[in-house]
Amino acid sequence: MRVLVLGGAGGMGRVAVEQSAAHAFVDQVTVADLDGARAADVAQRAGAKARGIALNVNDRASMRAAIETHDLVLNTVGPFYQFGVSVLEQVIDVGVNYADICDDWEPTLEMLALDARAKAANSLALIGLGASPGITNMLALKAAAALDEVDEVLTGWSIDGSSEDLPAARSGRPRATGASAAVVHWVQQLTGFIRVLRDGGFQNAKPLERREIMYPGLGPVSVWSVGHPEAVTIPRALTGLTACSNVMVGQARAFEGLQVLAHLVDTGRITIHDAADEIVRDLSETARAPSEAADKSATPGLFAWASGRVGGKQAISAAAILSAPPGGMAGATSVPLSLAVPLFRRGFEKTSGVYAPEDILDPDTFFDLLAPHCVGSFRSGKELVWTACEVRGA
Repeated sequence: MRVLVLGGAGGMGRVAVEQSAAHAFVDQVTVADLDGARAADVAQRAGAKARGIALNVNDRASMRAAIETHDLVLNTVGPFYQFGVSVLEQVIDVGVNYADICDDWEPTLEMLALDARAKAANSLALIGLGASPGITNMLALKAAAALDEVDEVLTGWSIDGSSEDLPAARSGRPRATGASAAVVHWVQQLTGFIRVLRDGGFQNAKPLERREIMYPGLGPVSVWSVGHPEAVTIPRALTGLTACSNVMVGQARAFEGLQVLAHLVDTGRITIHDAADEIVRDLSETARAPSEAADKSATPGLFAWASGRVGGKQAISAAAILSAPPGGMAGATSVPLSLAVPLFRRGFEKTSGVYAPEDILDPDTFFDLLAPHCVGSFRSGKELVWTACEVRGA
């Protein structure tokens, strides 16, 4: 198998390169990046199978030449609301298989709309195979499976400890900002409107809405809404939902600061890039500041929560992973992406089209593959994934 990693010299891409090259059945890994020198350096570190090339994803002729000599394209070029749809279109036009870590809901809808085009080209695209979305989508299926009937699903992640990801936040700088594409994406999904499923239909809502949920084993937990693909893809797999959204947990004062930045962007006083730079500066100051008593949420870093019924009685359930791949945000996001390599090798029974993870992946198989890559001695998904269900009034 020959694997092309787009954005392979970035914080996310480097992990995907290393993981892909580790498979004995992979013959070649091409590290493609706008910065050819960095691509060559990453390739050298990855070993003899890897080679580095300079590649601009907006250069369609060069992209076609690179794509058509590979069997699988892994895309880490962000922010995806700028580049995601165009890159996928180019891969489909060549008829090659594809996976990415798209974490913006707007391009997710546009990419899913390319399903017929991908089928005609015999191309299979798996979009949003990262931490969130990706791991969270699989957790949503596990949480939902604990209930007889499911009304609402939330996927979530914690912002506590974000300063640990500061190197990733500074690397791979997009145009006109010192922040990474991941931070720019985050600000974009905290501003304007986001798409959620509410009252049985999709609606546009303001992000950073606060609510309180009952979390199994923990009791009341405050969560804040944020735009993400899970809200628009999970209802495709779990039909009959009346509500679905993505949320964050963490310290209330952190969200108060994000609300201020979001308001400044929404009113045109600063740009999304300015806000992203401000977040990076805040993270830097947090990392340098003396440690204080932590006021952190007890919820896991990545989780899914569901409400519905068991035996006709109201119930809630949750699913979370007990550990994650090392390397902070980059590891947690790109190790799941790299699982596309063995998954595509196993085949999807000649499936083609564009899919979210929950459309086509079995969660138990996914977590069995992920478990050995997580910190600790996890041999299977059963050891890695925690689930709980509470029946109200039982």
